[in-house]
Amino acid sequence: MRKLKLFLLVAIAATISLYAQKSNTRTINSVSIIGHHSFSQRKLLEQIQLKPGSFLLFSRVEFDRRLLKLDAISLKNYYHSNGFLEVAVKDSFSVINDKVDIFFIIEEGKQYYLNSVNIIGLRSLKEKEVKSLLDLKTGNPYNPVQINTNLALLNEAFEEKGKLFYQFDIKQEVQDSVNITILINEGPDVYIHHAWVSGLELIDSSYVRKEFSFKKGDLFQKNLMDKTKRALLQSGFFSSVSLITHPLANSDSLVNIEVRMKEFRNRGELELEPGYEIIEYVPGVNSLVGLGGSVHWLDRMIFGSKNRFDAKGSVVMPSEEGFVYPRFSVAIKISNHRPFALRLPTQVKVFYQQFKNFGDEEGPYVRRFGLEYANIFRWNRQRSFLDIGFRFELFDESDVFKDQIEQRNFSIHLQQDNRDNPVYPSKGNVIIFRMDAFGGWLKGNRTYTKYDLDLRQYVSPIKNVTVAGRINVGLITGWSDDYDHYEAVLFEKFYLGGSNTLRAWKPLQFMTYQTEYGSTLPLGKTSKMLTNWEVRFPLFWRLGMVLFYDGGQISDSFQTVQWKDLQWNRGVGITINLPFAPIRVDYGESIENPNLNKIHFGILYSF
Repeated sequence: MRKLKLFLLVAIAATISLYAQKSNTRTINSVSIIGHHSFSQRKLLEQIQLKPGSFLLFSRVEFDRRLLKLDAISLKNYYHSNGFLEVAVKDSFSVINDKVDIFFIIEEGKQYYLNSVNIIGLRSLKEKEVKSLLDLKTGNPYNPVQINTNLALLNEAFEEKGKLFYQFDIKQEVQDSVNITILINEGPDVYIHHAWVSGLELIDSSYVRKEFSFKKGDLFQKNLMDKTKRALLQSGFFSSVSLITHPLANSDSLVNIEVRMKEFRNRGELELEPGYEIIEYVPGVNSLVGLGGSVHWLDRMIFGSKNRFDAKGSVVMPSEEGFVYPRFSVAIKISNHRPFALRLPTQVKVFYQQFKNFGDEEGPYVRRFGLEYANIFRWNRQRSFLDIGFRFELFDESDVFKDQIEQRNFSIHLQQDNRDNPVYPSKGNVIIFRMDAFGGWLKGNRTYTKYDLDLRQYVSPIKNVTVAGRINVGLITGWSDDYDHYEAVLFEKFYLGGSNTLRAWKPLQFMTYQTEYGSTLPLGKTSKMLTNWEVRFPLFWRLGMVLFYDGGQISDSFQTVQWKDLQWNRGVGITINLPFAPIRVDYGESIENPNLNKIHFGILYSF
């Protein structure tokens, strides 16, 4: 009983202490910046963390003295980066009823400009290149912060030329303006003497050596080191790869390379992944995604071999209206980065999928299963790739088709992704080309060829605002009217309408037709032209807004698809920008007929 009373007393004391601490929390009431003339208050507030909370943020900003000091340093660095070398920033604060008013007093001093740059001792690089790397532009405000940041770029440039042991010294003369002298001692060219591998437990070093992009006697070049590191990481066996240089004691022009590896633990890994899923095998629908979950089993070295084993099962409910039932899928994949000692990344996959036809709640489930072989070459942080392969698949919808649909195709899929961020892009571009050749010498129920080209561009004209544009064209050749019998299952033609194409129309129902039973079904065509334009910007908290303009047309003759014939819609969307992906609600209405409108729910941006 005494122990219970003692426990209750301790618990009550702890609760009172925590409440007291919480009640004594000091929050930011205001921030005043005094003495600034060259920059606006808004611009300076962007440089600091301690700011008053907004009622739109649903939170208060707590005061922290350490952050106050860091904010003063941030303001000083901002002024330094704009040529104010003598700036002084003083911070202070006052507290009234747990509300903190912050003051920054700034003495800007004189702004200095870069007058001249003199480089001495440079041989391997051009003077213009060095100035560009260090962002040295005469006539601009002198920016020592940017110079220090960009020294790493200069270091990489010299390493690319084999100048591993170069030295430099930057001297600045500050008078009415700034004159810079850069003294460079490049040193001798450095060559590779020997290389060895360390840290391996299961994998033989000969496998690692096959991925070396350099050999004994080569000039040391950074791109060869980077290429070697990427190739080893892409093999999927190593969690980390480091290339360490060891200078020879009796030579200033030779180095040894230690390739230090850390292997993944050789055991199966089970993952449960709730969230959004990209739905494969709906070729005529742009970027079909849905909510659901998956179970993923991974073994990087199945049975002690160098084959990677992946098994994944998922249940996904498509976000597009009309796909009324969840889609079940199972895929088993075996891949090898170097089969038979060849640099030919190979993947073999068997898959099974079960789903309902579009809008067919009462109809039977369609079963889709098959085999896929592919050689996939990746680059650019794994986001760009060339995929060349074959697919053999069967469809079975018993009680409707007497025979199974058999489809075989050869495909080439190229994606060059130059975006700064694949989920929240603000700049860069994407080029996607896909060609699928069905039937022919591969046999199958149908013979035709499908081409699709997608060009996307992202620019950020002002901070936090992104303008995104897409042009997408497609063409099918060799299509026969007899193939239309399978379209309710395969969706191989081109369709428009929905959250990722024309948002004033229902999903896939830009064009429709009536069945003999009175049902309305999507109508696909053999050629497509689509363009989307968006302006994306934040509102508050995690909320953002999208203004969009979509145009598109589909036809059975590519020659008849003209720009003037495109159907256009406009609209607005609200996004919730979550860490894994944006969730959005879009409203689109037709330009010609405002009564034609639709609200769509989507995951990820439309492109």
